[in-house]
Amino acid sequence: MTITRNNLKVFKPELLGSSDEAGGQRTKNPVVSGKLNELFSAISDVGHAQSDIDIAKCYPALDTTDTAVLIDAHVFISEPPTDPLVSVMLVESDALDDADRMTDMIEIIESSVTMGSLIRDGAPGFLPNQNSFSQNYLRSTYFFNNKEYAKYTSLRVGQVIAISVEYLGVEDANWPRFTHYAMVTQLNAPGNSEGNIVFEPPITRATPEADVNINGETACTKLRLVNEATPLKFHGVTKLTAATASKNLSVVETKQNLLPAIVSEQTKSGVKLDDGGLIHKTISQVATSAQSYTFTLGDVLQGDNFNVDYRPIPSFISGGNIYGIDDAVVTVADGSVSVTLARKPDIGTNISLSYLSTANYQNYDNADAFPANRTLVPGTLTGLATYQGSNLAFYERDGAIYINYASVEKRAGIVDYDLGVITLESGFTAVTFDALVKAVDAANSVSFVLNATDPLLDTFYVQVLTVAEQLISASSDNAGVITGSGISGTISNGLVSLSFTSDVQLASLSYDITEQVKLLPPADLYGLNPLRIPQGGVVDIFRPFGLVSIQHTQYQAVSGPANGQTKTIRAGARFVDITDANGASLWTTTDDHFTVDKAAGSVTLNSDFSGFTAPFVLVDTIGELATVTTVNSDELVLAKDLTQEYPINSVVSSVQKLGDLQARVGPVRDMTSWSNNWELDGDPATANLNTVDYPIELTNDTAINEDWVIIFTSATAFKLVGRRLGQIANGDTLNDFAPINPLTNSPYLTIRSGAFGGGWNAGEAIRFRTYAAAKPIMPIRSVQAGHSQITTDRAVLSFRGNES
Repeated sequence: MTITRNNLKVFKPELLGSSDEAGGQRTKNPVVSGKLNELFSAISDVGHAQSDIDIAKCYPALDTTDTAVLIDAHVFISEPPTDPLVSVMLVESDALDDADRMTDMIEIIESSVTMGSLIRDGAPGFLPNQNSFSQNYLRSTYFFNNKEYAKYTSLRVGQVIAISVEYLGVEDANWPRFTHYAMVTQLNAPGNSEGNIVFEPPITRATPEADVNINGETACTKLRLVNEATPLKFHGVTKLTAATASKNLSVVETKQNLLPAIVSEQTKSGVKLDDGGLIHKTISQVATSAQSYTFTLGDVLQGDNFNVDYRPIPSFISGGNIYGIDDAVVTVADGSVSVTLARKPDIGTNISLSYLSTANYQNYDNADAFPANRTLVPGTLTGLATYQGSNLAFYERDGAIYINYASVEKRAGIVDYDLGVITLESGFTAVTFDALVKAVDAANSVSFVLNATDPLLDTFYVQVLTVAEQLISASSDNAGVITGSGISGTISNGLVSLSFTSDVQLASLSYDITEQVKLLPPADLYGLNPLRIPQGGVVDIFRPFGLVSIQHTQYQAVSGPANGQTKTIRAGARFVDITDANGASLWTTTDDHFTVDKAAGSVTLNSDFSGFTAPFVLVDTIGELATVTTVNSDELVLAKDLTQEYPINSVVSSVQKLGDLQARVGPVRDMTSWSNNWELDGDPATANLNTVDYPIELTNDTAINEDWVIIFTSATAFKLVGRRLGQIANGDTLNDFAPINPLTNSPYLTIRSGAFGGGWNAGEAIRFRTYAAAKPIMPIRSVQAGHSQITTDRAVLSFRGNES
């Protein structure tokens, strides 16, 4: 039979709404074209005020009574909402199946962020509602060539981490396995001498201390980084910002907020340049489309001091977010630093590199003469103190060194940082140590990466002491131009460059800045955990080698319709329709109300539209599909030029491909027994189902996606069990078998009695899979906080394919 638009339907699931039970199998209830609130409910005042997110499920389907094929079926959002505070996109996942409910769909969306590399095991035992841990837990050790080295993990504000309880064997009732995802909000908060890492939200339950034994394991509390390798694709919609017929499309955006973005302002005061007492030198390059960069340097300090992190630290911007060392591979060799980024940087922004410079720091061994005009750097001393004939490793704290002797802490000596000597306490006879020494703190310029992701430049204020102890200061305007008393400079893409008219003490430099920050809403506000959505919920809605639809729709009123009246449309329009005031279409397969001549660009009315409600609107849409090769922040580059020109505000949509839609049966196999194992087939039975002469019968309008097993209970009787549906019917070999689907009131399938033959035994089974001429999709609607003047709005979902 000929496939018409009447055969392309989008069916509702068993239950719409936001409850945990929403979703489920396909029904025969279609989404009515043009009718509001068919998939998403109306947005409430509360939803507008605090923002909102809604997830739906529906089934684009080929609805025919045969097994015709709809080739390369696809769906896309062809008209975005008019309200700028509302966005709609499609979430594509191979994991979405017919049985999934709301809880399953949420888990699919949250699957993008999972536990990643181990920072360290033996993490502290957390208490309920605890939201911090010591910086010390970011440092672990490893051995190379029989020498111990320090390994540091650098976190950044806004980074997501995972705190987990992990062990093998039976789950312990006192310490059940779980994973807590949290965002780092502070890096050096007060609380102990090393500083604390602060995270939100607080952990919800206690975790075991490192010495707690669970199934023979200790150190069961783990600190981990997270992986953000999303298995999802997001399909959204944007508009052209300039007319074009070329392959270069200027668009409003290529990313959208999956989660509502609640933005606030946060002021950071007294930010210092030093990181653990060390001031880094910063240089930068302008980002291109490349992901690898080389910095040619002759002054990169390297060494193996246990207390010093020698790694050069990169900083770059991708998707508007700042990333650092955990998103890059850094290699130092032969006077150069190579940086390979894990993400594509935003073109034109800065790739910055901060490093310890030999102009400022040196490695020092106390067996050597102490260099002139240098001082020891607190916190970098490492070595041995001799006590009662034993050489014991010491640690440095508050201007002194200490050892542990017989489980008792003993102070070994007092450090004079200016002279580079340690005055030993009674009982100690010698000390050997390595440390960093720094030059006298005087500089006439400095560059550093601003400690703010989205700064308000006109709030930047800097102050510093000159070598002569005079306080000088400056501030920035909106353009990033810094002026003040004795200070000038710029801020560009997060890089601050300052020049001073007199030498200054860099250790005294501090600045204030206010930045716009995305607030972290609780997971129960939207039903989604924002920490498990990559990049704070900002997702790519277009991707290289993805398919896009470019379309433009023209509207014109049809006043006083009468038989024989004609209207002009654009020649070659892909879609033409007339709708009434309620959104009802007047199109019919027999052209009862109008006839379209696409080649001539005309519409002829065949009736006065009685039975429908005025006013009437005639729409014609031009459009085409294209492949994307390059995605930039405000541009899409196609594989070839467009076939015609599209005006400004034409719609550009990312397309979700569904594949060929046709009801069909997979391979049929018989087994001597059924062991309730859907992953494994048994040995073949003696009898078999004759599907050559009596194929299992399906139709597009009734078949579902399901694994089936027929289990014989006697030589002639059997039951049919679905992997997801369970047992749904009993039958016998003497009659045709056509179990009814209660959601459609039609058979799931039909097996003719002649297919069974004879020779079956109780316990034997027949397995097969059926495929529907439908596929579930997951639309999602996001509402940003705020009130709009728009009271009625909608988005348009288009479903298309080719007839076989």
